[in-house]
Amino acid sequence: MSYNALRQVSLETSKENLVGFSVSGLATYVQVPELDLCFDMGECPLSALPLDHVFLSHAHGDHARCLMRHHSLRRMTGIETEAVYYLPAELVESARRLADAEADFERVEPSCRSTPSFVGLEPSETPVELAYRRDLRVSAFRVHHRRLPALGYTIYDYKRKLKEEFANLPGRELADLRLNKGVEITREVCEPRISFCGDTTVKGLINNPAIWNSRVVIAECTFLAPGEESMARKKGHTHIADLVALLRELGSDLKSETIVLSHFSMKHTPAQILRFAAEQVPEELRDRIKLLI
Repeated sequence: MSYNALRQVSLETSKENLVGFSVSGLATYVQVPELDLCFDMGECPLSALPLDHVFLSHAHGDHARCLMRHHSLRRMTGIETEAVYYLPAELVESARRLADAEADFERVEPSCRSTPSFVGLEPSETPVELAYRRDLRVSAFRVHHRRLPALGYTIYDYKRKLKEEFANLPGRELADLRLNKGVEITREVCEPRISFCGDTTVKGLINNPAIWNSRVVIAECTFLAPGEESMARKKGHTHIADLVALLRELGSDLKSETIVLSHFSMKHTPAQILRFAAEQVPEELRDRIKLLI
């Protein structure tokens, strides 16, 4: 089967359009233009250049090899805003050394070099603000992929809402409380919007139940054929049968309206992927599940 990582797939959800490509071992990148971000950078199509935020799940080449390409192409095309690259904190120093090594390899003069802005994240339930976006927050969660430092990410819509105890007060009184009496009349609200899981065994999905509160979840599903469940776990990936079992077990705790399956093995054709999904996804989940193929 011949795949082209620059042939992008587009999937519409209720609030955003997901644009990208994800085939195991070849390349993974999922752009969310409405939110000015991209998950992973296994390939760097021109459509990725305007995006100011890149979230790297782990360092395998099919997810990370175009990180520096994104940075250099933005500079080459005159984009003045500095992109921010979020990644597992354990990888920050390695990423800086990689940027230096690539500059050495290309014989870039020291005066012309620019190190990308790397932000290391640790697993945490506390969302942090994104650069340039006061309306968005992100938190990272640990996933399990072949003993590598690996993270998934949840993007939140952030807003401030009036506290319930002040809901019936007129505007004049609210202004007096806030301006003259120093009373905090609003509260922070973070609503989980998109969770991207990266490469992980199903254990990474089981251990992070909060991701299923996100309106959209992008989950890997590398292995599809019956009988390959143990191989999926050995290789640090998820089998569709284990994922379906988890979703069924969640029952009413599954709040996600869209679950995007991605990162299918390159040994499968799109027709085979559709057939495996049709055979193994139960009727009650079919309206929620979309395939990134």
